Amino acid sequence: MTRSDEGARTLAAAGAEVHRGTLEDTESLRRGAANAEAVIHVAFDHDFTRFAENCEKDKHAIAALGSVLKGSDRPLLITSGTGMGSRTDGKPASEDVFNLAHPNPRIASELAGNALLDEGVNVSVVRLPQVHNPYRQGLITPLIQVSRKKGVCAYVGDGENRWAAGHLSDVVRLYRLAIEKGEAGARYHAVGEEG
Repeated sequence: MTRSDEGARTLAAAGAEVHRGTLEDTESLRRGAANAEAVIHVAFDHDFTRFAENCEKDKHAIAALGSVLKGSDRPLLITSGTGMGSRTDGKPASEDVFNLAHPNPRIASELAGNALLDEGVNVSVVRLPQVHNPYRQGLITPLIQVSRKKGVCAYVGDGENRWAAGHLSDVVRLYRLAIEKGEAGARYHAVGEEG
């Protein structure tokens, strides 16, 4: 599924059947998922000035995708962040942690997945860290851009925090393996470097 002409061309060139849709058009999401052998949901509106609103939009998109998978064993793989596995004791985030009351609005995605799991949908979660490749280096890339533009850039904090990361090719491999061999209800952290 894609929302853009460029995305449609890329998918067609790779041999995929193109389905047009957007996160807001839940009917298009349902139609696309109804015809799929498996669904990998990686779309998210990254306008962080509306983060809580976008998390709610994601929740509705996940519910729409899952609604047509009920009663089948076709997998739905949703995307979240490693921060959802944060522990209260200061230890690294863990795949075993699922805090229903997590204060981050992004928990809405995992709550939507959990509701579908309770309804018998084969749903699991990939939690992304910062993802890098030769062209983008996760969270540091925007800081570099600001520094180049302004001549200086600051990061608030004492520098003791650690940001988990994963290389794009490893993250893609995890998505494939989670679809092929994953278990319903599982949470997978796509972490290759602990930070």
